[in-house]
Amino acid sequence: MVDYLSVTQDVRELAGSVIASTGQFPDSEIIEEQKAAFNYICIFTHKFDWTLDDPEGPALQKLEAQLAKCFIQEHYGGPSYSDIIDRQMVKINTALQAIKDNMPTVTDDEEGSVIRTDYKSW
Repeated sequence: MVDYLSVTQDVRELAGSVIASTGQFPDSEIIEEQKAAFNYICIFTHKFDWTLDDPEGPALQKLEAQLAKCFIQEHYGGPSYSDIIDRQMVKINTALQAIKDNMPTVTDDEEGSVIRTDYKSW
């Protein structure tokens, strides 16, 4: 099972201004935010086994990196980043909704659900 899709160095570069101001920022802290971002994506899409081999994988990799950056900015950047984070989260959620609405990949929710049954009175 995959813990996250994004590349840690990409997240570090995206969150550069916040991370640079906090001095030493180990990869383990970035990875923690990547895992949280991956979990957010899984919960949003109701699919918990994403990989880069999925048709949506490369797009999700970029969205996860942006989401992890937002989590870092929220945690370490303080209130001055709140408007930036809010705008970015709207974009991320809109993209995730588009992916969810157009997924060719079957989710666990859809796999075993019964849409309709006809009434029988035997």
